[in-house]
Amino acid sequence: MAKTVSKGHCYLCGKELTKTTAKRHVLTHEPEDDEAQECMLVKIEDKYDKNYWLYVDISLTATLKSLDTFLREIWLECCGHLSEFSYGPYHEEIGFTRKISSIPEGIVLDYEYDFGTSTDLKITFVEYTLRRKQKKAVRLLARNIAPDYRCGVCGKPAEYIDTEAYYDEENPFYCLDCLKAKGEDEEFALPVVNSPRMGVCGYCGEFDTYEFDPDKIGK
Repeated sequence: MAKTVSKGHCYLCGKELTKTTAKRHVLTHEPEDDEAQECMLVKIEDKYDKNYWLYVDISLTATLKSLDTFLREIWLECCGHLSEFSYGPYHEEIGFTRKISSIPEGIVLDYEYDFGTSTDLKITFVEYTLRRKQKKAVRLLARNIAPDYRCGVCGKPAEYIDTEAYYDEENPFYCLDCLKAKGEDEEFALPVVNSPRMGVCGYCGEFDTYEFDPDKIGK
């Protein structure tokens, strides 16, 4: 079976990208401006499912706390769990007060959200770059298009994942009608969302306001 190429969108111009071309593309938006803001280009991936990925830039004056807040909003926050950045084979913890300016290009950090039912990310600090001055410390540049999950019964786009059947069924995804026909209540299933934390703990993605909208490009 051919390997599926993970695609995404540039949030600066709307162009559809692959993950391998995203880095080169987002750097073409670097401004030629003497008053541009120095920042770090960062690639973020789920540690195990590489279909989930982000490119962001973050001000050099910001700290890892700003990145943690962003990750919680777009991918992770469900029950106020603890999180941690770490480095190296022995997972040396790096504090949230660490400034981005002190992190060298090319370094790869591990990130863990929730030490029980954890979601693990790989964060690559790609290179220093420039951007127009931003109010937010972290700006989303590119994001994967949501994987196309289908209802295991009828083949329609899936709306829910039955977490109780996650390990027992080959395809635990359902549209609302088939979920109800199975005798399940949507209140006891979790929604299909564009996040590596989908189906875990109580994650519903309610803080994710970063869904791609072509009508908002450039606004």
